[in-house]
Parts: sequence; C-alpha cells; structure tokens
Amino acid sequence: MREWRGGLLALLTLASMGKAAADSPLKPCRIDGIPNELQCGSLQRPLDPARPDGVKIDIHFVVAPAMARNKQPDAVLVLAGGPGQSAIELAPLMLQRLSRLNNRRDLVFIDQRGTGRSARLDCPDDSKLPLTEQLDTAAQLRRLDACRATLEKLPHGDLRFYTTTIAMQDMDAVREHLGVPQWNLEGGSYGTRAALEYLRQFPSKVRRTVIDGVAPPDMVLPASFSTDGQAALDQLFAAHAKALPELRADWQALLASLPRTVTVA
Repeated sequence: MREWRGGLLALLTLASMGKAAADSPLKPCRIDGIPNELQCGSLQRPLDPARPDGVKIDIHFVVAPAMARNKQPDAVLVLAGGPGQSAIELAPLMLQRLSRLNNRRDLVFIDQRGTGRSARLDCPDDSKLPLTEQLDTAAQLRRLDACRATLEKLPHGDLRFYTTTIAMQDMDAVREHLGVPQWNLEGGSYGTRAALEYLRQFPSKVRRTVIDGVAPPDMVLPASFSTDGQAALDQLFAAHAKALPELRADWQALLASLPRTVTVA
C-alpha cells in the first residue's frame, strides 16, 4: 500500500512539473557572448492596440535568472537606447556591468517593437557610402523616404504604431506575462525617455528607476545636439580656464580658419 501511494505521489509530482513547464512563458536558450544558460520567451501583441483582432507582432524577451536562490521578486528591466537598439543584443555587455544586480534579481531584456527580434524595422546601412553622399542632406532624405516606402510594404509595416507610448504598453504586458509585481527600470540615452514614459503610464508598477544620460520628452532630437554640445564645450573651457587659459582662444582661432579643403582616406 505504501509503495502504491509513493508511486502515485511520484506520478502526480511529475505531472505537475510537466504542466508547469508547459505553462511556463520561458524556455532555456543561449545567446552569443553569454556563457550561462538564459530563459527566452515571446508574447504576441496587436500592432494597433485599438484593434486587438488585427495584425499581431511577437515581442521577444530574454531573462537572465538571478544567481542566488532567495532572489527578490522585483526584476530589473534594461531599456535599450537608440531608439532602434536591440536590448537582447545589448545583453552580453549589460550583464557584465550589472552583475551585482543579477545576484538577487532577474535581469530582463525586451526587444522593443521595431527592433531586434520584435518585428524588426531596418534601413540599409549607409556607412559605406562616399562621405560626401553621407553628408548630403538631400540624399539622406531620399534614402530615408525610400526606406520608409520599403518598410511600409511589410506585413507589420504600419509605422504609425511604432511609438514609445505603445512600446511601453508592450513592456507592461511582458511584466504581467512573467508575473513580475514591479520593475526596477534601468535606461540610458533613449532608454531614459522610455523609462519616463513607462513611469507616466504605469507608476504603480515601478519600484526604482535609474536613468543615465537623460533625454526627456521635451528634448527634440537631434535638433538639440548642437545646443547641448556647445553648452558642454563652454563648461569644459570654464573648468580649465586656469590650467589652460589659451584653450578657448585656440578653439576660436581654429573656427576662424574654416572652411578648409581636406582629403579623407
């Protein structure tokens, strides 16, 4: 009788484990540059949130499980920059930098819609074009318009729905899918804007936020680059005024010597 009960218990345990594995939103996976086994998954989302029965896209994500057994429930969501950078492709670098966080917390990397494995939208790489053509504004606009026309022919190519606002709704859907009660957000560059938008929409789902190189919503990119660059340069001159008093004058003299004809190999 005891053997029968023991066997039944074992069968029930195995059946329970099999069901848990089948219901799990994650599967073991490997990524180049990361020696440890990770957990990968995807979640189907409507391209247009107002049409849940319309075109669907798959949002892919990777989880680096916490190293410690008694891990904390609030995972860290790493928001990539760009916009356009793949968070999953960024994972090998970020895991090195955030190894202490990964000790007791899962690190989650979600490819935002339009990037990486999530309905990727790519334009041709123009870095190999002649420099004169790369810097030609009219030529840039022609290439951009041609790329837009190509992307719009894709099944998921309605570009109206690749916005930060909608993308953060995807992020929250993944949070719920994984059963994470709250995120700890970590973002750099454009990732800071994504973090601020997530906070705006889902304030109760965030425990902590770390943003580096803040690009707030009212900053017009890339129009602000020259203004911010000049402000940084002025601060540099001011900081070294005593040690290098000639630095500002040398810079002004260089500007006065322009334009110049140069040859680039």
